[in-house]
Amino acid sequence: MEITDNHFHLDPSGRKELAVKDFIKAGGTRLVLVHKPYGSWKKIDSFQSQVKTTLKLAVKARETGAKVAVVAAPHPIELLKLLEFNSPSQASEIYFEAVDYCTSLVDEKKTVGLGELGRPHFEVEPPVWNLANEVLTESLSRAKEVDAAAVLHTESATPEVMADLSRIASNARFPKSRLVKHYGGPGALEDPHGLVVSLISSSTNIEIASKSEFMLETDYLDDPQRPGAVMGPKTVPRKTHKALENNILTEDQAYNIHTRLPDSVYREFL
Repeated sequence: MEITDNHFHLDPSGRKELAVKDFIKAGGTRLVLVHKPYGSWKKIDSFQSQVKTTLKLAVKARETGAKVAVVAAPHPIELLKLLEFNSPSQASEIYFEAVDYCTSLVDEKKTVGLGELGRPHFEVEPPVWNLANEVLTESLSRAKEVDAAAVLHTESATPEVMADLSRIASNARFPKSRLVKHYGGPGALEDPHGLVVSLISSSTNIEIASKSEFMLETDYLDDPQRPGAVMGPKTVPRKTHKALENNILTEDQAYNIHTRLPDSVYREFL
């Protein structure tokens, strides 16, 4: 049986492939490696260099025996950082350059999607919020052109938030069946509005959500300053096996969580 961690980061200053080995030893088989910023960037070449680091980390992860799907995008918080030094139109232009670089990687089969796209998870001024939503809509539209999956970083999900994200996806004509709300909780599952929900892999979340459709993630950061945050690399396999042993999940449900749904979103793990 496949065991897929749907949101996993590696850091060049972290444990890297050693963390992936822990995942495999615990029973994991596949992971979605999500690019994360390794530092602030102001120009596209710095961003490209960071994404290339993520691609190198994916190679090392695969050498452990894990199957890996990579997603990369300029993080939504990067837009806010660009606004510190640029006008809204200039910041958007630089951000879209980064989006276009990431869509080219999907086209070249180096990645399977864009992530994390989204908007701030904290309160910002209305003009910034509106710009973030406009940029997200356009980014999803560009992702659709290369048949990419997309992973969203947003505020905590409620049915109302999921409805708003669904509206944005509709405006971008992006397929909701390939749009993942990362760091989802039970609130996202109340009414996902067609989006795919990735749950933080706690026993409570799995039990509450056991009759719903979802994927599981740790959002492992591989941050040497915060070891084991957000959850450790062994968590998804351990929690899955525990849920199976305790009859909280059936084999069919585990198959949906770890194989059918990830395959329908990302299509290919290498």
